[in-house]
Amino acid sequence: MKATRTLTRHPARLLVLLVAVVSLLSPGPAAALLVYGSPRAVPGAGGCLHDPRQEPITGQDCPGTALGLSGAQAVAVTTDGRSVYVAAEGGVAALARDRATGALRPAVSQSARACIAAGADSGCATNDGALSGADALATSPGDRFVYVGAVNAATVSGFRRGRDGVLVPLARSGRGSARGKRSHSSPYVSCVSGVTLAHTPQRRCGAHVYGLDGVAALVVSADGRSLYAVSYGLAAGEDSVITLQRDPRTGGLRPLPGKLGCVQSLPGRGCPPLAGLEGATAITVSPDGRFVYVASELSGAVRGFLRDRSTGALTPLNGRGGCISSGNRAAGDVRCPVTVPQLAGARSLALSPDGRELYVAAFDPGAVVVLRRNPRSGALAAGPPNCLQAASDASCPLGLPLLHGASALAMAAHGSAVYVISVGGNSLVELLRNPADGALSLGSNSPTALGPLTGPVALALSPQGHSIYVASPLDNAVAGFTS
Repeated sequence: MKATRTLTRHPARLLVLLVAVVSLLSPGPAAALLVYGSPRAVPGAGGCLHDPRQEPITGQDCPGTALGLSGAQAVAVTTDGRSVYVAAEGGVAALARDRATGALRPAVSQSARACIAAGADSGCATNDGALSGADALATSPGDRFVYVGAVNAATVSGFRRGRDGVLVPLARSGRGSARGKRSHSSPYVSCVSGVTLAHTPQRRCGAHVYGLDGVAALVVSADGRSLYAVSYGLAAGEDSVITLQRDPRTGGLRPLPGKLGCVQSLPGRGCPPLAGLEGATAITVSPDGRFVYVASELSGAVRGFLRDRSTGALTPLNGRGGCISSGNRAAGDVRCPVTVPQLAGARSLALSPDGRELYVAAFDPGAVVVLRRNPRSGALAAGPPNCLQAASDASCPLGLPLLHGASALAMAAHGSAVYVISVGGNSLVELLRNPADGALSLGSNSPTALGPLTGPVALALSPQGHSIYVASPLDNAVAGFTS
């Protein structure tokens, strides 16, 4: 699991540990993943891969194997649909995907060559200490590069997607192209680092970044010129949003100069403060590249930013549409002008294809919230109540336990569905979307199938939405489903 510092400040990760403890203490195997809606598990060994060096905690039937999946935390699919990457506690694994069936296998026949590990005891042929606690992934436009965020190492590392999808570390540094313009003289580097729990720098990384501690999520802008990271700090108030400039040609990274490249939740070291970022855990960029949105678990908030498309710098959106929160603010945080109680524990975001809705998975106690979005101004507004929540209240007398601990969601490419995983509900849920107004509805409130793992924490969809991939740190595994 992730470092101790994250567990004390992020209840979703603590619940994953509790699920593991319950599974170990139970007399029989833990329940399989409950599937609601049309998804069905990909059959055979390619439908679920686990790390053969680790015994699955929950005893699920996951027949396939791949090294580098121990403590699987994040998953990403390339836009060509040929590769799936999994960030795990001990490093990152490259998997090949059958585009017809969705089945997975190690990227090369020798599984040890398809993964990169933080330590020497994982079985992977290549080691890289900058990947300790890998828990975030992003791919570049065109699929040439993959970026990995690591909580324990406090790093963001870049890799070139090599032959058969295997990851190759970027060259250590370079001046980069940046279309012939120099916004400052810092070189592009293969890896940037912040402050680790032990205050030890990563020697491989060529740049230090203010405010970069535990990396929670990464995203690359559609123009390929910026990479954004959300980071949870070593103490309250140090959670931040980091802007990195990216060279589209080489894949290298560099921070913006001075204090232009970060904001953090409370006044502290290095970065200007901005309320509503406590427990920053998810980030997304609008399709036109003009706006960035961040979800913060402890603030229970979603905050919007205007993006400078030439430099990547972010400016907070002002007014009522710039920030929406649950109203249950963290200590020292400031309530946003607009409140939606169901946003408590906001921790995952997905934009609709037309950019008019922003969907939020909220962990505490579990809900899926629809926010309206103005594509021209970027402003957010509360959508109509939908009762897609685990808890019952006066307006929604029937709660949905299957959404308890909603931890991640993803939008189908065609916009007809949103898929949600819930840690507390141990579920994968298909929500049908009305393209006319963006409203969501539950297709089935009874399980329609079972999955080959337990304790889902991350999911990703293939480009056309035919495949859904779910990662589990409990079973050290990734499983595929067809929709």
